[in-house]
Amino acid sequence: MNPFDSPTATPRTSLKLSGWRLRPLLPNEPCLHLAAAERTLTERYLLPVLSELEVFFLAVRRQLDPELERLQPVKLGKPYPLGQCLEIAQAVEKRLRTVAEAALPAEAAQGLRAFKAFLRAGGSLRQVWGDLRGQYFQNAFQLGSLYVDVSNDTVVPTKPKVEVLPFAVANFIPIRSFTQFRQIATSYWQDEIYPNHVLPELAPHCPLIHVSNNGSIRLHDATQYMLAMTRSDAFRPGEAVLREAPMPQAMFERVRNALQDAGWGLAATPEQGRQQALQQCRTQRAKRWHQDAARPAKIIHEARRINQQLARWHQAASTPPSDQETPMPTIKIDNIEYDLDTLSDDAKAQLQSIQFVDQELAKLQMQVAAMQTARNAYVNALKAALPVVPGGDTIKLS
Repeated sequence: MNPFDSPTATPRTSLKLSGWRLRPLLPNEPCLHLAAAERTLTERYLLPVLSELEVFFLAVRRQLDPELERLQPVKLGKPYPLGQCLEIAQAVEKRLRTVAEAALPAEAAQGLRAFKAFLRAGGSLRQVWGDLRGQYFQNAFQLGSLYVDVSNDTVVPTKPKVEVLPFAVANFIPIRSFTQFRQIATSYWQDEIYPNHVLPELAPHCPLIHVSNNGSIRLHDATQYMLAMTRSDAFRPGEAVLREAPMPQAMFERVRNALQDAGWGLAATPEQGRQQALQQCRTQRAKRWHQDAARPAKIIHEARRINQQLARWHQAASTPPSDQETPMPTIKIDNIEYDLDTLSDDAKAQLQSIQFVDQELAKLQMQVAAMQTARNAYVNALKAALPVVPGGDTIKLS
C-alpha cells in the first residue's frame, strides 16, 4: 500500500453500549464495540457460510482485477496490485452494489445471497482503515463482526487476494496516536520521521515530517482520519509528539531551506520551533480550532501546497548542475505541450503507468528479437545435423 493511502471521510456515527454514549467514530475507524444486534445478525447470516462468503468476495475481486490493472498497471514504481489496497477496496465496494448472482459460480452465489440477507436484516458494511497487526496500514471492510480484506496481496503479492476473519481475531485496530502511526510508518514505508518544529502554525494538525529513503521530504498526516484523530482530543495527540526533543539541526535546515521565501511562517531554530509549535497547540485549542468544521479543508490545501514546494526543491537538489539552463520538462499530447510540474497527481500517475508499460514492451521486444535469433541458429544447426538426401526437397520450418 503507498501510502500515503488513507480513505476519504465518511459521516461520523455514534455508538451506544449498555446505555452509555461513546465518543464519535473517526472517519473509517475500525469499530471494536458492536451493538449486540449486529453480532447476532453476523452469527445468524454470515458465520455459517464463511467459506462461501470468502469465495464470493474473491469472485468480485477477480472480476475487477483486469480493469484495475489496466487503469493503473504501476503505482509508485510497483506493479499492480502492490500499493493499491485503497483503489481495490473502493472498486469492490462500488461493485458490490451491482454484482449479479447469475455472473457468479454456485458457491460464490451462495455467499452473495447470505451477504444480501445480512444487509436486508439490518447488518452493515463499512470501509475501514487502521493498524493491521502492528505492521501495516490497511484498508479493509467491517462486515458486522467480520474483518473482510479484499486487497490482502497488495504488500506481499503471493498472499491470498481475500481474507475473511472474525474481527476479534484479525488484530486490526484503530490508529490512536501519532506515536503508533510513526512506529508503523517507520517500518512499513522505511521513512525517517521527525516532529514538525519547522512550521509551528501547522504543527497541531500536522505534527510529523517524513523523509523517504530517496531523500524526498513530506509534511504528512493531512488526511481526514489523522486530522480527525488529533482534533477529536483538542490537538493533544499532536502535542505529545511535538513535545519530544527538537528536530535535528541538519534536517531542520534542509526543510527550512526548501521552504524559504515561500510565504510560510518558519521557526528560526529547532528549539524555537518546538516551543512555538507547543504554544500553537495551546492557542488553537483556546480558539477552539479543533471544533471549526471548515479548518480541515484549509489544512489539507495548505499541506498540499507545502508538499509541492518540497517536491520541487528535492527535484532541483537532485539534478546535477549544468552550465546551461535546463528547460522545464514537458510532454506533448495531441500536438499540445504540457509542463510536467503542472500536471495533477492523477495525470502524473497515468503518465507513470504509460512509461512503465513502454518499458515492459521494450523488454518484450528485446526478448522477441533474442528468441528469433536463437531460433534461426537452431534451424541452421538442425539443417547441418540432418543426413544429405540426394534430390530431396528443401527443409521448411514454419
